[in-house]
Amino acid sequence: MQEELPLDDLESELHRTWGRRLAGWWAQYNEEYVEGRLRSPSFRIGQSKTTLGYWDGLRREITLSAHHILRDDWTAVLETLRHEMAHQYVHEVLEVLDESAHGSAFRQACERLRCSPKAGEAHEDLKGKGPDKNLRVIQKLLSLAQSPNENEAQAAVQKARRLLIKYNIDTVELDRERQFTWRILGPVKARHTSAELWIGAILSQFFFVELLWCQSYDATSDRRGTALQIYGTPDNLEMASYVYAYLTDLLPVLWETYREDRGLTGNRERQRYYAGVLEGFHSKLSDQEVQMVQSEALVWKGDARLGAFFRYHNPHVITRSGGGVRRTETYDDGVAEGRNVSIRRPMKEAGTARGRMLGR
Repeated sequence: MQEELPLDDLESELHRTWGRRLAGWWAQYNEEYVEGRLRSPSFRIGQSKTTLGYWDGLRREITLSAHHILRDDWTAVLETLRHEMAHQYVHEVLEVLDESAHGSAFRQACERLRCSPKAGEAHEDLKGKGPDKNLRVIQKLLSLAQSPNENEAQAAVQKARRLLIKYNIDTVELDRERQFTWRILGPVKARHTSAELWIGAILSQFFFVELLWCQSYDATSDRRGTALQIYGTPDNLEMASYVYAYLTDLLPVLWETYREDRGLTGNRERQRYYAGVLEGFHSKLSDQEVQMVQSEALVWKGDARLGAFFRYHNPHVITRSGGGVRRTETYDDGVAEGRNVSIRRPMKEAGTARGRMLGR
């Protein structure tokens, strides 16, 4: 029988594992962003709850907080890693020792390493600014869409959708001031289902965000995989995050109703049904967009500034296609059901918690 390691030993082993993971990402960023000009440092997992990371030039050591690793998603941890690599770059490559820690040389290094000059604040400065007044109108319409009158509910949803498209078209055409950031949705997984890929396609095509299935890591389980990362304005990220949570919670409810109606005893067809529902919803949104183009000439041509922001942070993106699922009667039933789905509730804490399924 294998002996269980004491808690302290388990923690030490986990910290060593995290250190190896960080060293691997460090090596990748060193080659990708600064042509391998940095020399490998040592890595340490610290216990500070306030200092997320630290570069020690004398010891040639990068420290990252264990609390940071456990509390935040891995992409935020990697942002901190690149921030500390920028300090290392200033110290060892630029050899600038006579200016403030976050001076012009450091900002130059951050530009190369695609990280924020503000330690631990890459995205915090875009939070807490309530939604634009146009977005508040859209939220109100989605709230009114809970009307028991189906025609009234559908009218409210369609009006909200039209206003959302018009708001984003006007923002780009008038070149209004806007900032971009990113957010992670869902868990880190080795493989993602067709339904998850469909949700990503819906967000990317209809909700004004750029999308990437990024390489990531679950530090608590030492599991590597990919996660859904979306880029956009804070308001559009809120909307997209809510849609993600709503659809993710809606699918199991629809499946249970379908399974009971059909007298099915297992879940073998569940993923096909999920993918069918999302294809149907995607088709419904596509039809609505065509109608708005024909009736009101509302044509979304994308946001070049968002595209530039996305490419800056992901200069070496590779596009791959998924395999899809085999069509069955259950899949086709899901497609039909998906054409009845509407996103109806206002956005409440979409960025921090899974949304509830609150009706169709």
